[in-house]
Amino acid sequence: MIGSLQGKVLEVHSAYVLLQVQGVGYRIKASLPILAKLKAGEEKFLYIHDHVREDARELFGFLSLDELNFFERLIGISGVGPKVALTLMSAGSLEKVRAAIMSGDLDTLTAVPGIGKKTAQKIVLELKGQLVEEQEIGTDDRETLEALVSLGYSSSQAREALKKVAASVTDTSERVRQALRNL
Repeated sequence: MIGSLQGKVLEVHSAYVLLQVQGVGYRIKASLPILAKLKAGEEKFLYIHDHVREDARELFGFLSLDELNFFERLIGISGVGPKVALTLMSAGSLEKVRAAIMSGDLDTLTAVPGIGKKTAQKIVLELKGQLVEEQEIGTDDRETLEALVSLGYSSSQAREALKKVAASVTDTSERVRQALRNL
């Protein structure tokens, strides 16, 4: 599986970018906001979601790990495929799409081609709680949270333990140690 690619942008089209990596051109689908940031001739690094089906293999590119994770959460929802997820991510900035989901704004979601009312409700239902929790934890504690979850603790257990760690402790490894003491 391909996890990332770095190379020269050869062409930027309306739905994909052609990225040359060591002489091989990769056709990578991306959202409109991402494509708008790419210019032919520049060197770029993209996080990749390698989507393999029995009849096709598609690459989806993202400028940040946050965008990739959001995309993978979307396609994890029943009824939301990669094309619909990419179209939703093209509806605006990542913050705008997240805000629509968190506020339960079905009108904004159903305005996206391929997303009906039931799919929009399902997206809000499945992602709203996760996005609110993410926002509460903050970017500094995501790594600490992931470490605790990788040790076998549930996400909710890890969040509760992190709440008890003093804010003055900023080192990730020390935050993990103190959270473990709270578990």
